[in-house]
Amino acid sequence: MKKFELLEIIRNGGATLDGDGRPVRYERGYQVSRRDCYVLDVSNVGHILRAVNRLLRRAKAGDFVGVWIDGGRAYIDISERVDRLSDAIRAGVERGQHSIYDWCCDRCITLEA
Repeated sequence: MKKFELLEIIRNGGATLDGDGRPVRYERGYQVSRRDCYVLDVSNVGHILRAVNRLLRRAKAGDFVGVWIDGGRAYIDISERVDRLSDAIRAGVERGQHSIYDWCCDRCITLEA
């Protein structure tokens, strides 16, 4: 991934990237974090770029790299796409996630503790 691509992702508030670093978009399904990897200050673009590229290099088949921006921080993780809501909720709760992403409605679904 190049710096200008990352700057666009930051401006847009985040993205889910395929193994080649291209932003993806789905009509349905849910995105669930497999592993939280980094929480970085959004002003340090160099650190974010290195972290994203490191994860992209290590991505396995079916992995996505997620970047989302909130409160001046960049949250970066490895995630997977899950078809069924019940499976996504179960996986999110088991992994201690605060939310999952609903592709159809373009929103986060908060998971209760």
